[in-house]
Amino acid sequence: MPLNVDPQLGNGRKITLNVALTKLRTFDAVPKKLLSETNRYIRPIMLVQLEGTGADQREGGYMHAEDLKDWLLTSGFDQSEAAIKTPKQNDLKASENKDLLSPTSRIRAIITKQAFQEGWDCPFAYVLCSLGASSDLKCMTQLVGRFLSLPGATKTGVETLNECHVITHHANTTR
Repeated sequence: MPLNVDPQLGNGRKITLNVALTKLRTFDAVPKKLLSETNRYIRPIMLVQLEGTGADQREGGYMHAEDLKDWLLTSGFDQSEAAIKTPKQNDLKASENKDLLSPTSRIRAIITKQAFQEGWDCPFAYVLCSLGASSDLKCMTQLVGRFLSLPGATKTGVETLNECHVITHHANTTR
């Protein structure tokens, strides 16, 4: 799957988030067409990797998971479309969110710090917005590798759905 990297160097976190959200919205009509033509269901999801999720991070100049969820809600998402997955909060455990592949799931954005590096996969991942810099090449390779292998690593026949996008906030993340 082709990987498109779009570093937003020097821009603020909200600008980076807006770029990622705009990219996610470019997918809106494409899966419906795929479903009508092939009966294959895909719902593109944006993964947002934060710098930290603990309460002590909230005042430390970082964007907290709850603040990001609030931002998504003001950007047009509803409560059922945004989920937080951290050690202290896992919205994906709710019965309606357990199967991200299900057409009944409404999740379009998942906020986390390191769930992807811990062996958790996210089907339908098309946009990764990395707000946390990582100079650990092994961790970033693992993260992007998990991202590239989804969903199911099979081509759809639709060019837009055969590529993924990584939007980064820090220069160190793009190395």
